[in-house]
Amino acid sequence: MRIAVASEGLDVSPYFRHCASFTCYKIECGIIVECQNMPNPHQTPARLAAVLRELDVNTLITGTIERDTVDALRAADIDVVANQKGSARAAAEAHLAHTLIGSDEWHSDEEGRNAVEA
Repeated sequence: MRIAVASEGLDVSPYFRHCASFTCYKIECGIIVECQNMPNPHQTPARLAAVLRELDVNTLITGTIERDTVDALRAADIDVVANQKGSARAAAEAHLAHTLIGSDEWHSDEEGRNAVEA
């Protein structure tokens, strides 16, 4: 199992679409055992969901994310936890501790699409 965090450096990216990379944490027995960074391939939502699923990602943590991307990730059996900020590792650890609270509150982004607000 892996948790992917849309990242800007060591922090959660405020905007999924514009993140620099995905910090992927491998989880074994409920703890982080490995961390790898994958540059954002800037693919369509469906293709990106397929890439993350091939990497065994089960959960994606991010700031703002568009509804079509959430739908593509959920179709690939990837849970989405939006409305996050701060350290990528702290967000992953909070998710493992079941203390990370996401948001399903939808707002329109600057291009008129629906997005989860960060």
